[in-house]
Amino acid sequence: MTAKEFFPLVRKAESELKVLNAKLEHYEELGFSMGGIAGGSGNRNRSASRVEMAAVGAVDTLRDLYEQRREYLAIIGRAERIIGKVQQDKFRKLLNYLYILGKSMRWISDELGYKDPNSVYRCKGAALSAAQRVMDEEEQNADVQNKR
Repeated sequence: MTAKEFFPLVRKAESELKVLNAKLEHYEELGFSMGGIAGGSGNRNRSASRVEMAAVGAVDTLRDLYEQRREYLAIIGRAERIIGKVQQDKFRKLLNYLYILGKSMRWISDELGYKDPNSVYRCKGAALSAAQRVMDEEEQNADVQNKR
């Protein structure tokens, strides 16, 4: 996978991670409210059975959400590691702002002090090329490790 293909996945992972965290928070809140229902009076067995069924469904859903979350965090972690190895500070900043923090190209242009906002697009291409070199180097190192 090239840097040009990988880094947009990072931005998507950041976005999806926010959604997953909101879902997890929702399920945590539901869990607390279901606990309150189970402790109520009245038809206790019927309530407990509904709560148990909901809890089983929630546990399955939570397991899936946590697995997705781990996958997204792994993608983001890899991106941060790659960005950290890029030699040029300007490129590291641009990649971090764009793909990790989700900032707009206009914002990045202003932040990095470009007089011509279109210059940031050229810098993005150069930054992705620098990231590609890091990815290629990591791949070569992994190949060497695997041959040992």
